[in-house]
Amino acid sequence: MVPDQAMRYISKLMLNSLWGRFSLRNGQSRSVVIDSPTELIEYDKNNSIEIQSIDNLTEETILLTYKQKEEFIIEHDTSNMVVSLWTTSAARIKLLKAMQKVAKAEGCNILYGDTDSILFSYPRDMECPLKTGPYLGDLAKEYAGSEIKEYVGGACKAYALRMESNKNAKISSVLKVRGITLTADVCKILHFDSFKESVLNYANGGGDNEEDNELDKRSIMI
Repeated sequence: MVPDQAMRYISKLMLNSLWGRFSLRNGQSRSVVIDSPTELIEYDKNNSIEIQSIDNLTEETILLTYKQKEEFIIEHDTSNMVVSLWTTSAARIKLLKAMQKVAKAEGCNILYGDTDSILFSYPRDMECPLKTGPYLGDLAKEYAGSEIKEYVGGACKAYALRMESNKNAKISSVLKVRGITLTADVCKILHFDSFKESVLNYANGGGDNEEDNELDKRSIMI
């Protein structure tokens, strides 16, 4: 088997999109461009919908956004809650089993977990408790070419990583904060160091205990 990152990305996108169609919400908002007063009146008198907003596009056209009232929602053709729930449940069970393996391994610590990932540390003198592989359903390292040197967690979907490349020892960082788009201008203010400082200040009431927050040199995070 020859690794192909492009095909792997496309295949993953197709799988996620297929699962997404099974669990797609039926009551999503819809928008329509209207340039006729008669058509606008028809929408206004339609008792099966709830108009959410009306925005002027030009002097003669408007953008009307509406959604079906709950009692009038019709399930779409691809909806299948059984498949959708089973997929989610199976994924969570797999993640739970991985977390249990880490928790039972001596010297390992679970640092963070999300819907499809787990961040943990383990002693350098022992083998990683989780096995990785290239096939569907196998676990994979998110940053296989680097070693995580430092982790800072603020909340769910708000964390930062500082890593060292295994190839050239270059230091890089990753910052994830839900609800904030990390543009170039934002990153001038919000970056690994400022995020770490904010988390430590909040946790310690303004103090910073370097001894408690430095990564244990005898551990590896993955």
